[in-house]
Amino acid sequence: MAHPTTVLAFARSTSGFYFGELLAGLTHEVAAAGGRVVVVQTLDPGDVADAVVRTPSFDLQVAWDEVDGAVAVSLAAAAPYLARLREHGVPVVLASSRLDGLDVPVALPDNRGGTFAAVEHLLAHGHTRIGFVGNLVQTDIRERYTAYQEALAAHGLRPDARLLFEAPDNAEPGGLAAARAVAAAADRPTALMVATDRNALGLLEGLAAAGVCVPGEVAVVGFDNIEAGCFSTPSLTSVSQRFDQVGALAGRLVLDTIRGAQPPTTPQTPAAALVAARASCGCSGGLLRGTSTLGERVPEPADVPADAPQDAPRTTAPLVTSPGRMLRDELTQLLVDLDDAAVPALTPDVVARVVDAAVGLLEGVEAPTAAQARDVVAALRRLAPRPDALHRVTNVVIEHIDRAPWTMRPTEAGHVGAAQVVSALWQLQAETYLRRSKAQERLLTEQFTLSASLLDAAGPDFRRLRWLEGTHVRAGVLALWSGDDGALRVVGTYDPEGRLCDVPTTTSVRSFPPTELVGLADAAQREACFVVPVRTRDRDWGLLAVVGEIDTSSSRDIYLHWGQLLCSAFEGEQLEIAVRASEERYAAAAAAANDGLWEWDPTTGELYASERCRALIGLPPDGPIDAGRWLDAVHPEDRDLVAATLARSEDAGERPVELEYRVRADDGDWRWLLGRGVRVVRDGEVHRLVGSLSDIDPRKRLEERLRRAALYDELTGLPNRRLFLERLSAAVDEARFDDARRFAVVFMDLDGFKLINDSLGHLMGDRLLEVVGERLRGVVRSVDTAARFGGDEFAVLLAGLPEDRVHRVVERIQHAVAAPVHLGDHEVAVTASIGITTSAVGYTDPEDVLRDADTAMYHAKGEDRGTTAHFDAEMHARATGRLRARGELRTALADRQFVVHYQPIVPLCDTVVHHFEALVRWQHPERGLLGPHTFIPEMEEHGTIVALGEWLVDEVCRQVADWRREHGQAVTVSVNISHREFWNVDLIPGLRDALARHEVPPECLVVEITESVMMSDPTQARMIMTTLRDMGLRLHIDDFGTGQSSLHALRSFPVDALKIDGSFVRELGTVAQTSELVGLIIAMGRALGLEVVAECVETPDQAARLHEMGCSSAQGWLYAKAVPGDEAGRLLGRAIGPVAVEG
Repeated sequence: MAHPTTVLAFARSTSGFYFGELLAGLTHEVAAAGGRVVVVQTLDPGDVADAVVRTPSFDLQVAWDEVDGAVAVSLAAAAPYLARLREHGVPVVLASSRLDGLDVPVALPDNRGGTFAAVEHLLAHGHTRIGFVGNLVQTDIRERYTAYQEALAAHGLRPDARLLFEAPDNAEPGGLAAARAVAAAADRPTALMVATDRNALGLLEGLAAAGVCVPGEVAVVGFDNIEAGCFSTPSLTSVSQRFDQVGALAGRLVLDTIRGAQPPTTPQTPAAALVAARASCGCSGGLLRGTSTLGERVPEPADVPADAPQDAPRTTAPLVTSPGRMLRDELTQLLVDLDDAAVPALTPDVVARVVDAAVGLLEGVEAPTAAQARDVVAALRRLAPRPDALHRVTNVVIEHIDRAPWTMRPTEAGHVGAAQVVSALWQLQAETYLRRSKAQERLLTEQFTLSASLLDAAGPDFRRLRWLEGTHVRAGVLALWSGDDGALRVVGTYDPEGRLCDVPTTTSVRSFPPTELVGLADAAQREACFVVPVRTRDRDWGLLAVVGEIDTSSSRDIYLHWGQLLCSAFEGEQLEIAVRASEERYAAAAAAANDGLWEWDPTTGELYASERCRALIGLPPDGPIDAGRWLDAVHPEDRDLVAATLARSEDAGERPVELEYRVRADDGDWRWLLGRGVRVVRDGEVHRLVGSLSDIDPRKRLEERLRRAALYDELTGLPNRRLFLERLSAAVDEARFDDARRFAVVFMDLDGFKLINDSLGHLMGDRLLEVVGERLRGVVRSVDTAARFGGDEFAVLLAGLPEDRVHRVVERIQHAVAAPVHLGDHEVAVTASIGITTSAVGYTDPEDVLRDADTAMYHAKGEDRGTTAHFDAEMHARATGRLRARGELRTALADRQFVVHYQPIVPLCDTVVHHFEALVRWQHPERGLLGPHTFIPEMEEHGTIVALGEWLVDEVCRQVADWRREHGQAVTVSVNISHREFWNVDLIPGLRDALARHEVPPECLVVEITESVMMSDPTQARMIMTTLRDMGLRLHIDDFGTGQSSLHALRSFPVDALKIDGSFVRELGTVAQTSELVGLIIAMGRALGLEVVAECVETPDQAARLHEMGCSSAQGWLYAKAVPGDEAGRLLGRAIGPVAVEG
């Protein structure tokens, strides 16, 4: 290969007895093959490695292009991520765990054998009610639980689910939680198999706190044989598991795979584990008891035949009877595993000397002499360069001494000799601990110095990695993300050896860490290149890579901590930049706004005012001032208000203080100022009031000029649409750049105003609008803008209100508008249909704001008049739907999809048909025949009703001409003219053209209009109607009785007939008042010399009553429905009646 073999290791942690040992074993194996190791820590931000029971979300493709193989340690990466890595051409091996869906070689600790031996050890103590403690989320723990169940079954014991005590994690807190459950169990077990030593240590602590004696009431056996177990109370019996051997096995598997071999994917385990029996199971409570079972060997496959039945008995006796042989095997394996480079003097002869000296202590019949003890100590001192290895070997020797024959002889010499040897070994251990303690102290000092340097905002740029100087790492590189494509920018290197000069300034995540940095890691010295993400839960900055030694003695995760400190440094830097920018922004804003700043202490009365503030108030530029001097400068009319506002500021409420008032200027004139204040509250009390003072006199003068320039509505005094849009535009711009500058627009339309305006006249309508304007001013703040857009449409711009307060303001508006209004002798009331939209939508154009508020208002009006609707996307969709409907109606006009049906109007005396009313229908190509209610309102709103009316008049004239030719009968047709049509300048020319084009006499056409059309402008309406009458057309007032036209006005209009509204006819004979009203209308028509036509006549009784009252004509379903022109023509000259229709 072009470079030494490089193995990528994924781990949640990089140090400690478990992760550190496993990575050390892996590195040792890779070093033997001349390779190097890159370790990537995958722990999610905020998680703790021992407490995590799930696979991290790590998905960075670190070093994918630079490595030859990869090892994932114990749930370090998810199966899909590792599968993609394999697809990239990098073989993968799992260590200490399996992953579903990933068929790769797996190196596992001997969970089954170790657990089997531990359970059998408890069985040998006579226990039959044995429980299990562990976190079953992790694969290792589940395997140990399964082996526990199998061991019980093999000895004829049924596993009991009640004896399972699940721990929430694999550390001490999980053991404490399990201890509470054990102590509270009604029928607690007499012994416990605990899945991890750290769980077991927490369990011992929890049981002791609960008053449960170990091992008297409950015996405990752990798994892992960590150092702390030797010193717990009682000392912890544990399965001695060599995790470095698991790592070495994983190393061999990945190296074989890299070389092209295909190791089996069935799980493989290293050499057998040992049971280190101590006091917690009931074995020796100290080192000088003669009946110890320390050092039982776990059965290997040869000890328990593979074809043995599942329930075959297992032996609990030691398989190696010679304690010296047992010690020789264990020590030899330990020493052979050490690196020669790390301990140069550890030659095979030295290994033999250490082993022989230690074994000689155990196999001698007589107690050893002081000289023999010194020889052993001298031999063991060869391991001094590796304190961890010296500690481990010495521990093994001390524990095996308890099995020496001379310790079992009840002689004083034996006990003294054992005590001398143990004392010497413990002294050696003490020296080891002292070295480790000093090393830890150096690391703590290093960490303290590094943290102080890294977090020193005034120090050198932390990106340059100067803070790594004086640490144990050999080199380091920091790279930050650049873009979204996985590109990294190298921003800092720590290179005391000068070997990183060729590191590129930019790279990809797949090529990180740089090859130059990886090459500095000496695997033979247990060094690796460690990579930690520099990230928090909310932000990912980049990657830090350093070259350092694998730490097996502490689980500090020092490199991860450095990454976290870097995050703190980045966040601190960003915070400092934000604060500085905020200060500069506010300072610039204050300068740009030319505002004065002030601070007032309500307790002492002390007042600080900036130079600009003093100038605005007219106070000297220096010297002490107080609130009294400030008030002296205020206009007498405003002084009480300012004093009251300052007094209210002592209330700890949350409403900000804001007030406009006048002060005396240097020229003697009064100038308007705007004071704003914010309370600073501590422990519920106002500590001080801080704020600003703005010169708003130019704004006040501008407002006056704008009023004079017609920016205000002349009728109501409110801003008009133009001024409203200017202020809304400013609010939109401010909200775009500052989320805190929010706004809301309230668009409202008065319900019922048109009726009042049409019936009582324009003067009363105008007065009503004035009252509404006054009420709006009364419910909004000075910083808000209430405007009239024209007609009965109003809008309100609310500044800086949260949404819940917006709705409260809207409720006040509705209540104010809905209050009764006295207009002369009339008491009237209107309601407001309101639409709301806010800056939360993210507007950039004020016209869009008004459009959406208007859309919401029409939605509210359509749902229920007098209600409120908040704009949402669905409303926009419905508005779009209305646009689509308008398009369809325009298409219908262009394609002549409208048809005319005719309903007979018959004399009540003989019911002979000579008169029809023309009623338009829409022959929709998909929805069929549609009545006028589905399209007339929409067409009236957007004006196409005029085009429809022109077509209708022309079509009616054509049909009348056809009837006259075909039937030779006299015929008259009434045509409804809408408000827009009547006031259209082309009405009269259009009627003339249609009559002339089809050669129809004018007396054949009747024009129907409503009272509201006439009364909207009586004088002009009378002129138009007179012209129509002079043309020979007849005029009918449609829906008479629903408007409020006066008798005098009615007498002066040139009309021929009144049409009684159908709502009155339907109540005829059932509601006395309605019947009297119909009679009055008929009598009035006779008095004025007008015909009276009744609409919606549906029963013979109604027809009879109308005839008796003197009504001349009627139309309705009693006689015929509206029918097409050809059918209507066949009715001409015929008498129709109820019998004919029913038949």
